[in-house]
Amino acid sequence: MPDSEYEVELFRKQGFTRQTCSKCGKFFWSLGHHETCGEAPCQEYDFIGNSPFKKKLTYRAMREDFLSFLEQNGHARVKRYPIVARWRDDVFFVQASVYPFQPWVISGQASPPANPLAISQPCVRFVDVDNVGKTGQHFTLFEMMAHHAFNFPDRPIYWKDRTVELCQLFLTERLGIDPSLPRYKESWWEGGGNSGPCLEVVFGGAEAATLVFMQNRELNGHRVPMDTTVVDTGYGLERLTWLSQATTSSYEAVFGDTLGYLKRATGAKRVDDRVLREYSKVAGMMKVESLADIREIRRKTAERVGITVEELVAQVSPLEALYIICDHARALIFLLGDGVVPSNAREGYFARLLVRRGLRALKDLNITYSLADTVSFMIDQIREDYPEFFFNKGDILKLLKVEETRYKETLEKGRVTVGKIAEELKAAGKAFDVETLIELYDSHGLNPDVVRDFTDVRVEIPDDFYARVAARHERPIRVEPEKKIQVSKDLPPTKLRVYEDKRKRSFRAKVLAVEGEAVVLDQTYFYPEGGGQEADHGTIADREVYDVQKMGTSILHFIRGDATSLLKKRVACVIDGERREALMRNHTATHIVLGAARKALGNHVWQAGAHKAPDLARLDITHYDALTDAEVARIEELANGEVLGHHQVRGEEVRLPTVPGRLCPGRRTPRGRDPEVGRGGLRRDSRLEDERCLVDQNPPIHAHSGRRRAPRVRRGERGPRGQPQADGRPAARRRNPGGSRGSNRPHRGANHGRVEGAPQGRAEGDR
Repeated sequence: MPDSEYEVELFRKQGFTRQTCSKCGKFFWSLGHHETCGEAPCQEYDFIGNSPFKKKLTYRAMREDFLSFLEQNGHARVKRYPIVARWRDDVFFVQASVYPFQPWVISGQASPPANPLAISQPCVRFVDVDNVGKTGQHFTLFEMMAHHAFNFPDRPIYWKDRTVELCQLFLTERLGIDPSLPRYKESWWEGGGNSGPCLEVVFGGAEAATLVFMQNRELNGHRVPMDTTVVDTGYGLERLTWLSQATTSSYEAVFGDTLGYLKRATGAKRVDDRVLREYSKVAGMMKVESLADIREIRRKTAERVGITVEELVAQVSPLEALYIICDHARALIFLLGDGVVPSNAREGYFARLLVRRGLRALKDLNITYSLADTVSFMIDQIREDYPEFFFNKGDILKLLKVEETRYKETLEKGRVTVGKIAEELKAAGKAFDVETLIELYDSHGLNPDVVRDFTDVRVEIPDDFYARVAARHERPIRVEPEKKIQVSKDLPPTKLRVYEDKRKRSFRAKVLAVEGEAVVLDQTYFYPEGGGQEADHGTIADREVYDVQKMGTSILHFIRGDATSLLKKRVACVIDGERREALMRNHTATHIVLGAARKALGNHVWQAGAHKAPDLARLDITHYDALTDAEVARIEELANGEVLGHHQVRGEEVRLPTVPGRLCPGRRTPRGRDPEVGRGGLRRDSRLEDERCLVDQNPPIHAHSGRRRAPRVRRGERGPRGQPQADGRPAARRRNPGGSRGSNRPHRGANHGRVEGAPQGRAEGDR
């Protein structure tokens, strides 16, 4: 890239020079003269025991220093987003601070909560899970501090000059670093379908921040300039805290109090600081991808400090186990606290992986101590920053204890399972290979180390075992194909006005485009399919509207018959009022049932999917077990209590990304703001394998308005191979649910329930 891509006003003004690393040959900018770019493997860590900062800050203080600095420089501080990326269907978890804004805000289809903004966003990645605790620097969960600026075509905020200026000011004025020390290394960034030049901020041998200037879209191998350019910075809170405290490893800096508590509780022996310091330096020079690299780190460290590898392992292994426990406990607080229920599928798979790795680490220490004890202590430690976890502490610990109990049961059954497989392998003269180990882990929850404990047959454990199993589950699998609509890419935009007047049933609009059966209007009050809710029906110029879809900024109204004669004309549009009212009632009913389920079962309950039709509504919820009759009755009681309370519905704006195709991202209806809908009852299937629960609302509409039918509870029918149908009905009677992508798909092996009742009387649409 030309140096003009990276030379900013600050560099010109203060006299930064463009230099070349003598080892890797890459360019970087700095006030001082440096032989290398300053990043591993070109330079070893030199900050351990010698912090480049004048201030020694705790993890919490570093976060506050960063956010308050940005507030003083014109940024609005925004709260974190959930770690579970429910607004996206391509990933399960937030992995960077920009994830909450990709692609909807960046594409201009939604507005950011502030512009510019400052955030400290918890993120989770499992690609390095095998290395956690063993390198001095790898984490499963980490916080990415950032400031973002969204430069819309008509509203530019700031770009490269201001971004680099803010970084240098924070490092020098707030943290007290020598201005000549930071090196701004030229690089290129790609991710989430976007790309752009970036500057990696390096000093002390470590990368402390990355300043990305997102300016392209990557489309089918072509680089297309973006209409909205984005400043996407990332400052590693863990890394900056480590640089500030200059401890022997980042774990010691980040988990200080918890680690001290664990060391006292376990009686861990003190390890020579020189050993830990050299270990971190060696690890920092290597690209660690598997346990083979860990073995090389141990060999080199042992050689440096003059001891054998066996002596080194004996010293550091107990400490590594404590690091793993701290890391996994912290990650579990966020996963469980944000609504993940451990299971064998989707997000729950990763929670279960962390629980069982954490329990294994505890077993290796041979102590009578539970993972829940560490989680409880950490929740208390972070209660001021994350009061939501302290509030939900009981639910988090309950989930964890249930999972610990299940793991013990798994081990008891696992010995028999492993024994049977071992006999077959012995007869064939084979060992436990990777595929067998992954199958045992995925299907039976047995870690490779446990398998090794249960058999004398050779067990071949790959160095990156957990990374491999995580990779198999890292992206959602679409159960239902998206609707394929073949239309022009250059359709005119439609002003969606349904939220301006939800009771409007007739209006006039101009036909801007006609493609086949699709009609595009200049404005519309038709509600397009989204958020699991089916579309409005009605008429346009007396032609039947049988479907409405949102595509980008256009709303497509599908009609029966030839509509070409309507092009460029103003037409009369009528919405089917009876269908709209039924959809509104059922939509609100799902919110009521979700609120009742959370109150009855706990705050771990979240919406995992939904479908709203005129005659049926279905709600998927996360729960760790099958619903008992008493729990069903309690949910019914709470839901019907809200219904019979005749509460008025009032809209409440929620800070969530507005996702096209998901017009309702699963909000919870606030207490005291529920609509009048008919009383309901729950139906559900018996427990299936992944402990998911599906709660359906099925309130048939009766002609006699105002009548409410008493609830009745019965079990739902099953689909083929014991699996429930998406709507709980037998396959022969099942209709096409027509929900938006991913929003109405049930979890595999879900427990089914349905609310029955007649939703009569006035209802407000809680959209």
